Amino acid sequence: MEKFIRSLNVGKSIVYFGGFGFLLWILTRWGIPTLEKYAGIETIFGWFILGGAGVFLPMIILTVYKTCKDGFCESMHAFFLRLRLAGFRIMDLFYILLGTALSGFFMWLIILGTDKVGMPLTLHPSFMEFSGFSVGERWKLLYWIPLFIVNIFGEEILWRGYILPRQVTAFGKSGWILNACLWFFFHSAFGFDLMVLMIPTLIIVPLFTYFRRNTWVGIGIHALINGPAFIGLALNLF
Repeated sequence: MEKFIRSLNVGKSIVYFGGFGFLLWILTRWGIPTLEKYAGIETIFGWFILGGAGVFLPMIILTVYKTCKDGFCESMHAFFLRLRLAGFRIMDLFYILLGTALSGFFMWLIILGTDKVGMPLTLHPSFMEFSGFSVGERWKLLYWIPLFIVNIFGEEILWRGYILPRQVTAFGKSGWILNACLWFFFHSAFGFDLMVLMIPTLIIVPLFTYFRRNTWVGIGIHALINGPAFIGLALNLF
């Protein structure tokens, strides 16, 4: 069993990001409408189900499988160390807060800029119209929590915990740039508007995670951007 971090070239990186990106596209373009048509499940809940069980949970399973196959499952410490989840320092918290603030600020600038030039961005994915929950339906946010958990952990432990170190092994300091670029295209199913809006986060998360060499940094920033943004949409705050 291997005890070192293998390199990951561009082609194989594309297979990982492209494979899950294609799966995301298929499930959002065909899976969700099928659930709505034949099972009467609303689009938003179809996303909760298929996004969680069909995309993000498989990411977690694949990460565990590949990490163990590479020989890092002889102990929990080795497993968490390989995925850069073994420790957390006060400076990691600082970079989480800084990354969240920078991401939010630049996303706000993008929104202001596109509004000013008469090209306002759509703040929901292209595969569904979501106008939020009414006051009496806000308890339905509870259904979103499992998706939120597997989304954040699924993406971060695969993209940043497992794949980013392999890309850095292959390309050195520029490995995070490849990670960021492919993560951008992974989100193609969300539509051009959201892809543009997410650019600051798509850059900052890989960069800060690489710099700190701690996957918890990516998890923290991703969660603090993703969570409040969806809650704001769900409660009709913007």
